Amino acid sequence: TSPVVVLGIGGSGKSLVLRRLLALHKTANLDPHVDADVVPSVGVDINTFPIDKNRNMVCKEVGGAMMPLWPMYLKDCAGIVYVVDASDSFQLGASAAALRHILSLPAIRGKPVLLVLNKSDAPCLVSMEDLEATFDIDSLREETGDTMVVIKTSALSGENIAKVLGWMKSIYRLV
Repeated sequence: TSPVVVLGIGGSGKSLVLRRLLALHKTANLDPHVDADVVPSVGVDINTFPIDKNRNMVCKEVGGAMMPLWPMYLKDCAGIVYVVDASDSFQLGASAAALRHILSLPAIRGKPVLLVLNKSDAPCLVSMEDLEATFDIDSLREETGDTMVVIKTSALSGENIAKVLGWMKSIYRLV
């Protein structure tokens, strides 16, 4: 099974998003207790979710520190989940540049992309207008052939994590 690759620069919330997804999937509870104390990912973490009786979804979270190696993990992926800390105005430019680089790779053409604007509950959340401008979301959608979806989430509170899980499962139905 081709994996969904979860990427984002350090501190974006990739690990907590995946922890929430696993808890939601296992309990079907929209607000399960999840330990929010996470250590930055070093290397690659692999999680498997059953989609139906016959198939599993594999998620590979590749740590932000491994950014130079990200292209290696994208060759046979089913899609990409790119997590952004939407409250960190200092890192947004670097995050947008990293996403733009990833989307320019031939291995990604035509693949579904989910842009997760995480930490939507943070008091210093960057405005949606500024996020759209920094990431130039309209042009990214054009460049990806409308295969990019944007979901605003909070891995801490669980807001919209069910939508992320639904998107991930939907791309496996396409394969």
